Amino acid sequence: MDETPHLARLLLLFARYSVYPEVSLCNPWQRRDPRTGKDRDMSRSADIVELLQAGIKAENLRQKTIASNMANLETPGYRRLDVRFEELLTEAMHSSDGVDAEEIEPEIYQPGNTPIRSNGNDVNLEAEIGEMLKNSLRHTAYVRLLQKKFAQMERAVGVQG
Repeated sequence: MDETPHLARLLLLFARYSVYPEVSLCNPWQRRDPRTGKDRDMSRSADIVELLQAGIKAENLRQKTIASNMANLETPGYRRLDVRFEELLTEAMHSSDGVDAEEIEPEIYQPGNTPIRSNGNDVNLEAEIGEMLKNSLRHTAYVRLLQKKFAQMERAVGVQG
C-alpha cells in the first residue's frame, strides 16, 4: 500500500479542485478540462463542500466500525471491519465523468490482513486505538476545511460575522 497518508493525499486532491488556474472570467464555475479541451461545470463536478461532507460521513461510519471492532475484542470468530472511502474518492476524482459526491458511498469491508488469534478473532486493541486517533484527526481536518470553505463563501457574498 502507498506510504503517503490518506488524509495528505485527500488534502492535495481537494486543493487541486479548489484552485482553478483555467477559470473563465465569464463564468468562474467553468473550467476547461485539459484532457478533453471541453468546459466542465466545476460547481457540479467537484463541489468541495459536498466532498468534505462525504468525508465527514465516511469518518463517522469509520468511527462506528472501530467501536464495533473494539466491542468485539473477545468475541470468538469475530473478524475486524474497516471502511473504504479514500480509494473510492480518488477513483472518482480521476474519472473522466467528474465527481458526484452523492455517488461516493463509503463501504464497510473485512480487510483480512491481520493475524488471527487462537479464538479466531483478529481485533488488536492497540491497532484499533491508533485507527481511532487517526480517524479523529481526519474528521477534525474535514470539519476545519469545511468551516474555512463556508467562511470563504460568506466573504464572497459579503456576509459580516
